[in-house]
This record gives sequence, structure tokens and C-alpha cells, in this order.
Amino acid sequence: MPRRPEPAEPTLRRLRVFAAVALVVFCAVIAVITFWPGPPDPNGQRWLREFLQQAHAQGLPAWITFGKVEFGSNVAMFVPIGLFGALALPRHRWLIVPAALVASAGIETVQAMALPLRYGTARDVISNTLGALLGYLLAMAIVGYLHRRARRAGPFPAPAPLLG
Repeated sequence: MPRRPEPAEPTLRRLRVFAAVALVVFCAVIAVITFWPGPPDPNGQRWLREFLQQAHAQGLPAWITFGKVEFGSNVAMFVPIGLFGALALPRHRWLIVPAALVASAGIETVQAMALPLRYGTARDVISNTLGALLGYLLAMAIVGYLHRRARRAGPFPAPAPLLG
């Protein structure tokens, strides 16, 4: 017998708790990555440049550059912040995007002023904020789905299937 969908609120409450824990974990990981005194993985960056050079020789489109891959990775790094932040907040979920912008600007300022082997750039602030926005939009799709599912279930239990 198929299970009846649960109302949205208990599901959202459980999701909020999970998202809050995940948000704290992701923020800690991002803090370690971004405030590390040197580049996160200079050998990995060198490897990626060499890989892209060889891939371009094998037909990878020239528009896929190291800079675009780096921009994409900065976007991807902040998608979980937008996703888990928006899911963790019961109201005013949209605030996660400006909060991510402010946090990213703070990170880039510290990198530019206090970490001599790191570079703080406005481009990273843009990519991080874009990632948070994408995560926020994904969270809104999840919340909308849960509300629609609960509305379809209605206030009464589903009738038992007829046998026979």
C-alpha cells in the first residue's frame, strides 16, 4: 500500500534541522579553505592547467579556460550555503543571498589584506554570490514541492484500497 505524503510542516522542520547542521559544517569547511594562508592546492592548480592544455589539444573547446573552471568552482562552493541556509531559515529565506555576499566580501577582504599568498577579488565575490543564489533557488523549489505535495494529500486520510 503506498504511503500517504506527510504534511509539509513536520517534513520542513526535520529538513530545517538537517540543513542547519549541514550549513554549519559547510561554513567551517569554507572557512578552512578560504582562510588557509596559502593557495588551497597549488599542485592541483598546476595539474588542472596542464590537463586543460592537453584537453584543448584533443578537441576541448578553447572557451573552457582555467579562469572559467575556477569561477565555476567558486560558484559550486557556495551553492550549499544558499541551499542549506535557505532551508534552515523558517522565514526570510531570501536573506541568505545577501548574507553570502557579505561573507564572501569579508573573505576576499581578509585574503587581500592579511594573507600575502592569497588574492582577494571582486570576481570571487560575484561567483560566490551567484552560487548562493543558485542554492537559494534550489531550496525554494524543494520547499514549493513539499507544500504542493502536502496540499494534494488534503486534510483527510486516503481511502483504503478496495480488495476484490
